[in-house]
Amino acid sequence: LVGVWLGMELNLYGFLVIMNPDGHYIPEPCVKYFVVQSTGSILMLGGFVLLMQQFVAGGLMMSVVGTVLKSGISPLHSWVPSTIKNSSWLASGLMLTWQKVAPLILLSMIMPLGGMWMVIGLMAMIGAVGGLNQNSVRIMSAYSSFVHTSWMLLGLTWSTVVFMSYFLVYSMSVGLFFYGCSLMNKLSMMSQLSGAASGMGLMMLMGMPPFLGFLAKVLVFLTSSSAIIVLCIMGSVISLKY
Repeated sequence: LVGVWLGMELNLYGFLVIMNPDGHYIPEPCVKYFVVQSTGSILMLGGFVLLMQQFVAGGLMMSVVGTVLKSGISPLHSWVPSTIKNSSWLASGLMLTWQKVAPLILLSMIMPLGGMWMVIGLMAMIGAVGGLNQNSVRIMSAYSSFVHTSWMLLGLTWSTVVFMSYFLVYSMSVGLFFYGCSLMNKLSMMSQLSGAASGMGLMMLMGMPPFLGFLAKVLVFLTSSSAIIVLCIMGSVISLKY
């Protein structure tokens, strides 16, 4: 457990450099991300210490709260949209994809199944409704990621292979979409390339057949035997609106 915590800390300091690669000091997203991740790390470490002292219930709860905060899932998700909004396209894309892997896998190991169902349902509904009144592409992407995270967590409760398959498809979709969006800021690159990349990424994110995003959802649907998948499907349908 301490090794997991150490790996997350190393990841945090490496990611802070990616958030500010050119040395132009952009304080708000970096500071907010650092404070949130540090608080989550403190809670996780405190929980691990309590577990070693045989305070199982308290230690488990602190560890779960810390991991939930670090991964940015409900009910401790409110820092994600504002941090994404003010970050670069690269940092935003990594925050929505790569940065979720370790906390989500750890969460599936330490969180009781009942708590996991509740988190999955909350994520699907908050992600679906939260993005409806937004006009920022980055914020809408953050709320869309909540819906996709509910699918990933659902897949993770049944099979690591299903989770990794969905995660790879989702990462590819976000990468294409954000790449296209980043090109649109450069007048010399306003070509079919940026439009095609964004369009392909969006179609995959929406889960429209015959794109890979649809196949990933079908894979989770076939693997899972829980009724909570109804909420995930509802969340995906509502999020199609934005």
